[in-house]
Amino acid sequence: MKKFLSLLLALTCIVSVFTILTSCKDSSTDSPEESKMLDIGEYTIIRSDRSSKDIVSAIKVFKQAIKNYTKAELTVSTDFVRNGDAVDESKPEILVGSTNRSATADTQKLIEEAEGDSNFAVRFVGNKIVITGSDDEAVMHALRYFICNYVMKSTEDNTLPIDKEFVTIEAYDPEVTILPALVTVDVPFTSIVEKNFHKWSTYGRVIELKHNGENNGVLLATSQWAGSDFPLYRSDNGGKTWSLINTVKEQLDIRVTGNWQPHLYELPCQVGEMPEGTLLLSGCSHSEGKDLSKMCIWRSYDLGKTWEEYSVVDTGGNPTNGGVWEPFLICDEDGSLVCFYSDEMEVTKENGQRLVLRVSKDGVNWSEEKYCVAPKDKKLRPGMVSVAKMGDHGYLIVYEMIGQQMGPVYYKVSKSLTEWEDYESLGTRITTANGDFTGCTPYCEWTPAGGEYGTVIAAGRHGDLSGVAGSKLFLSFDLGKTWHAIENPLPYDYKDKIDPGCNYAYSFGFFAGSDGSIYYINDVFPGHESQNYRYMTLKFAKITLDGFETYKEKEK
Repeated sequence: MKKFLSLLLALTCIVSVFTILTSCKDSSTDSPEESKMLDIGEYTIIRSDRSSKDIVSAIKVFKQAIKNYTKAELTVSTDFVRNGDAVDESKPEILVGSTNRSATADTQKLIEEAEGDSNFAVRFVGNKIVITGSDDEAVMHALRYFICNYVMKSTEDNTLPIDKEFVTIEAYDPEVTILPALVTVDVPFTSIVEKNFHKWSTYGRVIELKHNGENNGVLLATSQWAGSDFPLYRSDNGGKTWSLINTVKEQLDIRVTGNWQPHLYELPCQVGEMPEGTLLLSGCSHSEGKDLSKMCIWRSYDLGKTWEEYSVVDTGGNPTNGGVWEPFLICDEDGSLVCFYSDEMEVTKENGQRLVLRVSKDGVNWSEEKYCVAPKDKKLRPGMVSVAKMGDHGYLIVYEMIGQQMGPVYYKVSKSLTEWEDYESLGTRITTANGDFTGCTPYCEWTPAGGEYGTVIAAGRHGDLSGVAGSKLFLSFDLGKTWHAIENPLPYDYKDKIDPGCNYAYSFGFFAGSDGSIYYINDVFPGHESQNYRYMTLKFAKITLDGFETYKEKEK
């Protein structure tokens, strides 16, 4: 019996639950040279009466895939039988997971006899199609395998190229996560952007150039150096190595004592006099001797080699009496530049901090602010907003809700970037079906690759009521309606046991790469060479999500 590692886990495409693996088109099997055409429409999908929620969800995706490619609408049933009744083995069935059918038991024995602990099997025997594995994750890999190697190769309605007496057993990589949406998540590599022995480094941000011609694909990153200049790092090899190319600082006020909360943005279109591809860096500056904070924007026409401070979005007070914080830049469909941020300048008995936006046609002159999230309860402080444009499906914002336990992360969805209805509502908490959640200093991003709805990725700083464990990352394949949690590829404890005041893992960044991957940057892995000598490490991870492509109607 041949055993081999699945090639399906090396893809780089992400997508919705209603579609099929892009790379499956090139997958090969060990099936016999001549395959028979099997009428899949005669079959019923059978699962265990005790199947987990993950398997139930995966079977829904599996059923939809069969409908998409063969037009067969199969029924899903359980293997339940009353005590004393015999199991009916006479009907054509697709057996998923651990069922009470003899074909499942025989196949499980073959899996046990094979080498390795992470095996799945696809078997065609008699009137049964067996799709099973050593555990739930293996079963989901088996479902993906069947979709790729048989469902997608359907050439006629309701038929699949299957020889009824055949079995294949494979091992999947246990380091690769698979979700109930049958999407796998892998981290090809991580890298160190900078190990900083002298400054706190927070608010990591990363972008990939997409509007600069021959420089497209270059990665740029920045962070907050404990209130001093903003560093700018560059990578020409997809994030594997980095170099510091410049620092950006306040130029209009020589008494500035701090620069905070940077945000990097590449203009996707012309705004005012600034051409497509102009780099923008926004942040907040505090002035010595003045009760003043300024939300500034710098611009660069030469890929970050030189910078000009050219715009002030808003001004506020200082951290003790209110201010303006955490800018996020994004362009609207009409080419206007929009700045989202936190505003606590008009704190009253009715209102605390609010999330607001301002719009500019030229990047210099700004509109009056509009509310996005402004609860009446003064004890609640929504903050740290980030925005994801979800293709043609509107916009999603995420933000923390300080004033509730653990500062949980909430989100809202709007068809318009600049109109957020019912701004007094809190929104919806990011929570998975099994109760995983995240809190504080959130960020989000969306990738369009692969499906009708693409994928949203979001997270916060922590997700454990103990206040120690770092947060998982959260994925949504249906525009925020449901969420799936995966382990953080850059794990950390956000409370330093030696230095409780340490701010590492405080606000990180995501960015959707042009190849469908997600770039993730965070300030993690602190180290101590002595009790009083601490260093911060700005780290980068590339996350690939292997998913499905949209089904295309076959030509008659």
